[in-house]
Amino acid sequence: MFVKKKAILIALSLILAGGLSFFQYQYFKSMAESDKKIQVIVAASDIKAGEKVDTKLGIKVIPQSAYVKEMYLANEKVTGYAKVDIAAGLYVLKSMVSHEEVPVLKEGMRRVTIGVNLTSSLAGKIKPGDMVDIGWVPKDEAKDGAPKVIAEKVQIYDVVNKSGEDVREVDKSNQYDKESLLPAAVTLIVTPEQAVTIKEYEAKGSLFLVGY
Repeated sequence: MFVKKKAILIALSLILAGGLSFFQYQYFKSMAESDKKIQVIVAASDIKAGEKVDTKLGIKVIPQSAYVKEMYLANEKVTGYAKVDIAAGLYVLKSMVSHEEVPVLKEGMRRVTIGVNLTSSLAGKIKPGDMVDIGWVPKDEAKDGAPKVIAEKVQIYDVVNKSGEDVREVDKSNQYDKESLLPAAVTLIVTPEQAVTIKEYEAKGSLFLVGY
């Protein structure tokens, strides 16, 4: 009887030892895999917003565990314009790069946002970089005067829908959410004086974009 119990205990010990060895193996294997090195894209030199990124890129080796989906892998082709300033050595993220030329906020200029709809935004056929005039229609023409153009050759900085999403990045194949494709707000690059004028007139009536 004693020999039988001893054999059972030995068998259980061997099973437990085998199980522990297996879990240790899996743990150290996963640790080793997480420590694998991969190559990602970084800025080789300072990149200013609006500049082409193509010739200013380098490669950095990082642990695989530090990788996020926003990064570019070394085997991915990166081309386009920087949406923001990217300092040398920083990771170049997909959200930092635009395939289209990016409007740049020059020194002394400001950004101002106005509300729009389908008709006031040239049927939605607008995009960042476009030049437009800003027209105005008063709520009370007898009190505030006739409709007029209040700003000329203003550049569009950004176009978003009612959820604040860039209308160019919305899933156009979603037939159940066509409203997300419609512009709801447009950000313009203006002088400080134009910004004040535009908001003053917006409060007294409705604004619309005049295309070229």
